[in-house]
Amino acid sequence: SGIIIFFNHSVRLDDTIVIIDKDYEVEGRISDIGLFFITIKTEEKEILTITNTLFLQKLVKITNQS
Repeated sequence: SGIIIFFNHSVRLDDTIVIIDKDYEVEGRISDIGLFFITIKTEEKEILTITNTLFLQKLVKITNQS
């Protein structure tokens, strides 16, 4: 799924995104797209790792596209 995200998804490295979820909304900059995980760095300097399959299932809003 990392290859699908890298080549076919509208997000790219250094894009600022919001992952919309009913329980917990995540906002940050994509710092890495790997084969199994996406790494997001928040404004509070937190590093979040999300599995690619979960990323593909969620609604993603791109707020600042590089």
